[in-house]
Amino acid sequence: MSWYRPRNRHAFTLVELLVVIAIIGVLIALLLPAVQQAREAARRMSCSNNFRQMGLGLHNYHDVMKRFPINWHDGGGHGGNNMCVLIGLLPFIEQTALFDGIDMTSANLTLNTINGKRVCDHQIEAYQCPSDPGVETNNPTTGAARCSYAPSIGAQHIESAAGCDLLAIAGAYPSGMGLDIDNDGEDPFNRGNVRSDYGDQPVSGPFGRGYFTPYSARIADIVDGTSNTILMGEIKMTCQTYSPWGWSWPESLWYATTAPINFPTCPGDARYGSNTCFSNANNNWNAIFGFKSSHPGGCQFVMGDGSVHFLPETIDRLTYARLGDKADGGVIGEF
Repeated sequence: MSWYRPRNRHAFTLVELLVVIAIIGVLIALLLPAVQQAREAARRMSCSNNFRQMGLGLHNYHDVMKRFPINWHDGGGHGGNNMCVLIGLLPFIEQTALFDGIDMTSANLTLNTINGKRVCDHQIEAYQCPSDPGVETNNPTTGAARCSYAPSIGAQHIESAAGCDLLAIAGAYPSGMGLDIDNDGEDPFNRGNVRSDYGDQPVSGPFGRGYFTPYSARIADIVDGTSNTILMGEIKMTCQTYSPWGWSWPESLWYATTAPINFPTCPGDARYGSNTCFSNANNNWNAIFGFKSSHPGGCQFVMGDGSVHFLPETIDRLTYARLGDKADGGVIGEF
Protein backbone atom coordinates (compact mmCIF):
# COMPACT_ATOMS: atom_id res chain seq x y z
CA MET A 1 0.00 0.00 0.00
CA SER A 2 1.48 3.31 -1.02
CA TRP A 3 0.94 6.39 0.91
CA TYR A 4 0.18 9.73 -0.88
CA ARG A 5 2.47 12.41 0.32
CA PRO A 6 1.43 15.89 -0.83
CA ARG A 7 4.31 18.02 -2.01
CA ASN A 8 5.05 21.11 -0.01
CA ARG A 9 4.06 24.27 -1.94
CA HIS A 10 6.33 27.28 -1.45
CA ALA A 11 5.05 30.85 -1.91
CA PHE A 12 6.09 34.37 -1.04
CA THR A 13 5.23 35.43 2.40
CA LEU A 14 3.83 38.91 2.85
CA VAL A 15 7.15 40.09 4.24
CA GLU A 16 9.07 38.70 1.28
CA LEU A 17 6.65 40.32 -1.13
CA LEU A 18 7.08 43.68 0.57
CA VAL A 19 10.86 43.33 0.43
CA VAL A 20 10.74 42.60 -3.31
CA ILE A 21 8.49 45.60 -3.91
CA ALA A 22 10.83 47.80 -1.87
CA ILE A 23 13.85 46.62 -3.87
CA ILE A 24 12.05 47.32 -7.16
CA GLY A 25 11.11 50.78 -5.86
CA VAL A 26 14.73 51.55 -4.95
CA LEU A 27 15.93 50.41 -8.38
CA ILE A 28 13.38 52.64 -10.11
CA ALA A 29 14.35 55.58 -7.89
CA LEU A 30 17.99 55.05 -8.86
CA LEU A 31 17.32 54.64 -12.57
CA LEU A 32 14.76 57.41 -13.06
CA PRO A 33 17.19 60.34 -12.60
CA ALA A 34 19.62 58.67 -15.00
CA VAL A 35 16.86 58.28 -17.59
CA GLN A 36 15.79 61.90 -17.12
CA GLN A 37 19.39 63.09 -17.46
CA ALA A 38 19.82 61.06 -20.63
CA ARG A 39 16.65 62.57 -22.09
CA GLU A 40 17.73 66.10 -21.16
CA ALA A 41 21.15 65.46 -22.72
CA ALA A 42 19.41 64.42 -25.94
CA ARG A 43 17.14 67.48 -25.86
CA ARG A 44 20.09 69.77 -25.19
CA MET A 45 21.95 68.24 -28.14
CA SER A 46 18.92 68.86 -30.36
CA CYS A 47 18.76 72.44 -29.10
CA SER A 48 22.46 72.92 -29.85
CA ASN A 49 21.97 71.53 -33.36
CA ASN A 50 19.15 74.05 -33.94
CA PHE A 51 21.53 76.82 -32.97
CA ARG A 52 24.24 75.55 -35.28
CA GLN A 53 21.78 75.52 -38.16
CA MET A 54 20.69 79.08 -37.37
CA GLY A 55 24.26 80.26 -37.07
CA LEU A 56 25.05 78.72 -40.45
CA GLY A 57 21.86 80.22 -41.92
CA LEU A 58 22.70 83.69 -40.63
CA HIS A 59 26.16 83.54 -42.16
CA ASN A 60 24.69 82.37 -45.47
CA TYR A 61 22.25 85.28 -45.27
CA HIS A 62 25.20 87.62 -44.70
CA ASP A 63 27.03 86.16 -47.71
CA VAL A 64 24.04 87.01 -49.90
CA MET A 65 22.84 90.29 -48.35
CA LYS A 66 26.20 91.55 -47.03
CA ARG A 67 24.67 92.14 -43.59
CA PHE A 68 22.58 90.26 -41.03
CA PRO A 69 18.75 90.31 -41.11
CA ILE A 70 17.04 93.45 -39.92
CA ASN A 71 14.88 93.56 -36.79
CA TRP A 72 12.46 96.45 -37.05
CA HIS A 73 9.14 97.00 -35.29
CA ASP A 74 7.01 99.79 -36.75
CA GLY A 75 5.17 100.54 -33.54
CA GLY A 76 6.04 104.22 -33.40
CA GLY A 77 5.58 105.51 -36.94
CA HIS A 78 9.20 104.96 -37.95
CA GLY A 79 8.49 103.28 -41.29
CA GLY A 80 9.41 99.74 -42.26
CA ASN A 81 7.23 96.65 -42.36
CA ASN A 82 7.91 94.81 -39.09
CA MET A 83 10.61 92.64 -40.61
CA CYS A 84 12.38 90.48 -38.05
CA VAL A 85 15.46 88.32 -37.89
CA LEU A 86 13.71 84.96 -37.80
CA ILE A 87 11.56 85.81 -40.83
CA GLY A 88 14.63 86.85 -42.82
CA LEU A 89 16.30 83.60 -41.83
CA LEU A 90 13.50 81.33 -43.20
CA PRO A 91 14.93 80.70 -46.71
CA PHE A 92 18.26 79.73 -45.17
CA ILE A 93 16.82 77.05 -42.85
CA GLU A 94 14.77 75.24 -45.51
CA GLN A 95 11.59 77.24 -44.94
CA THR A 96 11.47 78.94 -48.34
CA ALA A 97 7.81 78.06 -48.96
CA LEU A 98 6.70 79.87 -45.82
CA PHE A 99 8.91 82.86 -46.62
CA ASP A 100 7.60 83.08 -50.19
CA GLY A 101 4.05 83.20 -48.86
CA ILE A 102 4.70 86.35 -46.84
CA ASP A 103 3.73 89.67 -48.39
CA MET A 104 6.72 91.86 -47.61
CA THR A 105 4.74 94.99 -48.48
CA SER A 106 2.22 94.32 -45.71
CA ALA A 107 2.05 96.73 -42.79
CA ASN A 108 1.99 93.82 -40.35
CA LEU A 109 3.71 90.63 -41.45
CA THR A 110 2.53 88.58 -38.48
CA LEU A 111 -1.12 88.79 -39.56
CA ASN A 112 -0.70 87.60 -43.16
CA THR A 113 -2.56 84.36 -43.86
CA ILE A 114 -0.58 81.43 -45.30
CA ASN A 115 -2.23 78.02 -45.77
CA GLY A 116 -5.15 79.13 -43.64
CA LYS A 117 -3.04 80.37 -40.71
CA ARG A 118 -1.42 83.65 -39.81
CA VAL A 119 2.35 83.78 -40.16
CA CYS A 120 2.71 83.94 -36.38
CA ASP A 121 0.62 80.78 -35.90
CA HIS A 122 3.02 78.56 -37.84
CA GLN A 123 5.22 76.51 -35.55
CA ILE A 124 8.79 76.06 -36.78
CA GLU A 125 10.59 73.19 -35.11
CA ALA A 126 14.00 74.75 -35.73
CA TYR A 127 12.96 77.73 -33.57
CA GLN A 128 11.85 75.62 -30.62
CA CYS A 129 14.01 74.00 -27.96
CA PRO A 130 12.62 70.57 -26.98
CA SER A 131 13.59 71.26 -23.34
CA ASP A 132 11.32 74.31 -23.18
CA PRO A 133 8.03 73.19 -21.56
CA GLY A 134 4.93 74.29 -23.38
CA VAL A 135 6.83 75.69 -26.35
CA GLU A 136 4.65 73.65 -28.72
CA THR A 137 1.51 75.18 -27.21
CA ASN A 138 0.63 78.45 -28.87
CA ASN A 139 0.06 81.58 -26.80
CA PRO A 140 -3.42 81.08 -25.28
CA THR A 141 -4.27 84.77 -25.72
CA THR A 142 -3.12 85.47 -29.26
CA GLY A 143 -2.70 81.98 -30.72
CA ALA A 144 0.82 82.86 -31.84
CA ALA A 145 3.49 80.15 -31.87
CA ARG A 146 6.15 80.44 -29.21
CA CYS A 147 9.87 80.46 -29.80
CA SER A 148 12.93 79.32 -27.84
CA TYR A 149 15.59 81.41 -29.54
CA ALA A 150 16.11 85.13 -30.09
CA PRO A 151 18.78 87.48 -31.46
CA SER A 152 20.88 89.58 -29.14
CA ILE A 153 20.59 93.38 -29.23
CA GLY A 154 23.62 93.75 -26.99
CA ALA A 155 24.35 94.81 -23.43
CA GLN A 156 21.79 97.44 -22.55
CA HIS A 157 20.80 99.31 -19.43
CA ILE A 158 17.09 99.55 -20.14
CA GLU A 159 15.08 102.14 -18.24
CA SER A 160 12.47 100.25 -16.28
CA ALA A 161 9.07 101.75 -15.61
CA ALA A 162 8.76 99.39 -12.68
CA GLY A 163 11.79 100.94 -11.00
CA CYS A 164 13.56 97.61 -10.86
CA ASP A 165 17.12 98.10 -9.60
CA LEU A 166 18.37 95.10 -11.51
CA LEU A 167 22.07 95.80 -11.22
CA ALA A 168 21.92 96.18 -7.46
CA ILE A 169 20.01 92.93 -7.12
CA ALA A 170 22.48 91.14 -9.37
CA GLY A 171 25.14 92.03 -6.80
CA ALA A 172 27.84 92.40 -9.42
CA TYR A 173 29.54 95.54 -8.17
CA PRO A 174 31.81 96.27 -5.23
CA SER A 175 30.55 99.09 -3.04
CA GLY A 176 31.48 102.58 -4.20
CA MET A 177 32.74 101.60 -7.64
CA GLY A 178 29.57 102.40 -9.54
CA LEU A 179 29.13 100.77 -12.94
CA ASP A 180 32.50 101.66 -14.48
CA ILE A 181 34.15 98.58 -13.01
CA ASP A 182 37.52 98.85 -14.73
CA ASN A 183 37.70 102.67 -14.52
CA ASP A 184 38.08 103.07 -18.28
CA GLY A 185 35.30 105.63 -18.57
CA GLU A 186 33.04 103.02 -20.18
CA ASP A 187 29.88 101.71 -18.54
CA PRO A 188 29.23 98.32 -20.19
CA PHE A 189 25.62 98.29 -19.06
CA ASN A 190 24.56 101.85 -19.81
CA ARG A 191 23.71 101.63 -23.50
CA GLY A 192 20.62 103.82 -23.48
CA ASN A 193 17.03 102.75 -23.69
CA VAL A 194 16.61 99.85 -26.08
CA ARG A 195 13.74 101.64 -27.82
CA SER A 196 16.11 104.41 -28.81
CA ASP A 197 17.46 102.08 -31.49
CA TYR A 198 15.10 103.88 -33.87
CA GLY A 199 16.56 106.93 -35.57
CA ASP A 200 19.76 107.84 -37.35
CA GLN A 201 22.12 106.07 -34.96
CA PRO A 202 25.27 104.38 -36.29
CA VAL A 203 25.17 100.61 -36.19
CA SER A 204 28.34 100.54 -34.07
CA GLY A 205 27.34 103.46 -31.87
CA PRO A 206 25.80 103.50 -28.40
CA PHE A 207 22.40 102.41 -29.70
CA GLY A 208 23.53 99.47 -31.79
CA ARG A 209 25.47 97.29 -29.39
CA GLY A 210 24.33 93.87 -30.59
CA TYR A 211 24.08 92.34 -34.02
CA PHE A 212 20.43 93.03 -34.69
CA THR A 213 19.07 96.56 -34.75
CA PRO A 214 16.81 98.36 -37.24
CA TYR A 215 19.98 98.72 -39.34
CA SER A 216 21.59 95.32 -38.70
CA ALA A 217 25.29 94.75 -38.39
CA ARG A 218 27.81 93.51 -40.87
CA ILE A 219 30.62 91.21 -39.87
CA ALA A 220 32.94 94.20 -40.32
CA ASP A 221 31.06 95.95 -37.49
CA ILE A 222 31.99 93.21 -35.01
CA VAL A 223 35.29 94.76 -34.02
CA ASP A 224 35.47 92.76 -30.76
CA GLY A 225 35.68 89.57 -32.82
CA THR A 226 32.95 87.15 -33.84
CA SER A 227 34.05 84.53 -31.31
CA ASN A 228 33.70 87.12 -28.51
CA THR A 229 30.21 88.34 -29.34
CA ILE A 230 26.85 86.68 -28.77
CA LEU A 231 24.76 86.30 -31.90
CA MET A 232 21.67 84.58 -30.48
CA GLY A 233 20.56 83.03 -27.22
CA GLU A 234 17.85 80.90 -25.69
CA ILE A 235 14.65 82.46 -24.37
CA LYS A 236 11.48 81.37 -22.61
CA MET A 237 8.60 83.41 -23.96
CA THR A 238 6.33 82.58 -21.02
CA CYS A 239 8.72 84.55 -18.81
CA GLN A 240 7.68 87.85 -20.27
CA THR A 241 4.22 89.06 -21.25
CA TYR A 242 5.66 91.64 -23.62
CA SER A 243 6.03 89.20 -26.52
CA PRO A 244 2.62 87.80 -27.47
CA TRP A 245 3.25 87.38 -31.20
CA GLY A 246 5.97 84.76 -31.10
CA TRP A 247 8.85 84.29 -33.50
CA SER A 248 7.55 86.47 -36.32
CA TRP A 249 7.18 89.78 -34.50
CA PRO A 250 10.30 91.94 -33.91
CA GLU A 251 8.85 93.30 -30.68
CA SER A 252 9.04 89.74 -29.33
CA LEU A 253 12.76 89.55 -30.02
CA TRP A 254 14.33 92.35 -27.95
CA TYR A 255 16.79 90.44 -25.78
CA ALA A 256 20.06 91.56 -24.26
CA THR A 257 22.77 90.56 -21.80
CA THR A 258 21.60 93.10 -19.22
CA ALA A 259 19.89 90.65 -16.87
CA PRO A 260 21.82 87.65 -15.55
CA ILE A 261 21.21 84.29 -17.25
CA ASN A 262 17.99 82.63 -16.05
CA PHE A 263 16.96 85.69 -14.02
CA PRO A 264 13.74 84.65 -12.17
CA THR A 265 10.97 86.36 -14.15
CA CYS A 266 9.22 83.08 -14.96
CA PRO A 267 6.03 82.10 -13.11
CA GLY A 268 6.92 79.03 -11.10
CA ASP A 269 10.46 80.17 -10.29
CA ALA A 270 11.22 79.81 -6.58
CA ARG A 271 11.77 83.57 -6.11
CA TYR A 272 9.10 84.76 -8.55
CA GLY A 273 7.05 87.63 -7.11
CA SER A 274 9.23 88.07 -4.03
CA ASN A 275 10.81 91.24 -5.45
CA THR A 276 9.91 93.98 -7.93
CA CYS A 277 12.44 92.58 -10.38
CA PHE A 278 11.18 89.01 -10.13
CA SER A 279 8.17 89.53 -12.35
CA ASN A 280 7.25 89.15 -16.01
CA ALA A 281 5.24 92.41 -16.00
CA ASN A 282 5.33 94.44 -19.21
CA ASN A 283 7.05 97.40 -17.54
CA ASN A 284 9.80 95.29 -16.00
CA TRP A 285 12.01 95.65 -19.08
CA ASN A 286 15.37 95.42 -17.30
CA ALA A 287 14.62 91.94 -16.07
CA ILE A 288 12.43 90.34 -18.73
CA PHE A 289 14.65 91.17 -21.71
CA GLY A 290 17.20 88.56 -20.66
CA PHE A 291 18.20 85.13 -21.94
CA LYS A 292 16.76 82.07 -20.20
CA SER A 293 16.58 78.35 -20.80
CA SER A 294 15.12 75.18 -19.34
CA HIS A 295 18.54 73.55 -19.20
CA PRO A 296 19.85 73.18 -15.64
CA GLY A 297 22.49 75.73 -14.65
CA GLY A 298 22.78 77.89 -17.73
CA CYS A 299 21.82 78.74 -21.26
CA GLN A 300 23.04 78.01 -24.78
CA PHE A 301 24.25 80.74 -27.12
CA VAL A 302 25.47 80.87 -30.70
CA MET A 303 28.41 83.20 -31.18
CA GLY A 304 29.21 85.37 -34.15
CA ASP A 305 31.52 82.75 -35.61
CA GLY A 306 28.72 80.16 -35.56
CA SER A 307 30.05 78.20 -32.58
CA VAL A 308 27.63 77.19 -29.83
CA HIS A 309 28.51 77.67 -26.16
CA PHE A 310 26.71 76.73 -22.97
CA LEU A 311 27.24 79.66 -20.59
CA PRO A 312 26.66 78.97 -16.88
CA GLU A 313 24.53 81.14 -14.61
CA THR A 314 27.71 81.80 -12.61
CA ILE A 315 29.47 83.58 -15.47
CA ASP A 316 31.09 86.87 -14.48
CA ARG A 317 28.54 89.66 -15.01
CA LEU A 318 30.96 92.02 -16.76
CA THR A 319 32.17 89.25 -19.07
CA TYR A 320 28.58 88.33 -19.91
CA ALA A 321 27.63 91.95 -20.59
CA ARG A 322 30.57 92.43 -22.92
CA LEU A 323 29.81 89.24 -24.81
CA GLY A 324 26.58 90.98 -25.81
CA ASP A 325 28.44 94.02 -27.13
CA LYS A 326 30.09 93.79 -30.52
CA ALA A 327 32.25 96.90 -30.31
CA ASP A 328 33.04 97.99 -26.75
CA GLY A 329 36.72 97.14 -27.04
CA GLY A 330 36.77 95.56 -23.59
CA VAL A 331 38.83 92.54 -22.64
CA ILE A 332 36.66 89.43 -22.45
CA GLY A 333 37.27 87.18 -19.46
CA GLU A 334 37.04 83.41 -19.48
CA PHE A 335 33.68 81.93 -20.39
